[in-house]
Amino acid sequence: MASPSSSSPVDRTALVLIDVYNEFLHPEGKINPFVSESMAKTNTLDHLQEVVKAARKAGIPIYYSLHQQWKEGNYQGWLHMNPTTSGMSQHRLLQEGSWGAEIYPGLEPDVFGNKDVVVSKHWNSSGYHVTILSDATAGHSPAHHDAGKNLVWPLIVDEVKTVGQWAESLEEDAKKDNQVKSGL
Repeated sequence: MASPSSSSPVDRTALVLIDVYNEFLHPEGKINPFVSESMAKTNTLDHLQEVVKAARKAGIPIYYSLHQQWKEGNYQGWLHMNPTTSGMSQHRLLQEGSWGAEIYPGLEPDVFGNKDVVVSKHWNSSGYHVTILSDATAGHSPAHHDAGKNLVWPLIVDEVKTVGQWAESLEEDAKKDNQVKSGL
């Protein structure tokens, strides 16, 4: 008896490519120095080319999830800039219309032939101060949760706290507000 396939049927399958910009993938990209070691270890570029070729051959649509591009005025009115958005603004990363904001050669969407879909991401914070409460979240495993907490979240949010730390900071803020109101 044949075992059932662990994959979804091809007609119910899509490939999602995230941030396949020159800025990340090309050796001359501004962000590439931060990911090049990991890319070399996993042979990322060759594997991206391979997966796109396989998806196209099977008629599987590719969804392009693309990071918001930088342009003048994007950050006007933002009250809180996490390190990622601050760096993007300062260095004009993924500047709209620039070479760095183009999709890496060979990975371009085929919206008519393959019915690929291009989705532009919105900001991960939209200018709000973002705090993740690490003990009020979960992952697929404790190791996945720890990786998010220690490696990923600090790159994209302003603070990672426990619920207790957050509640304590609320109390401290309330005390400060009361002192200001009472003229102390």
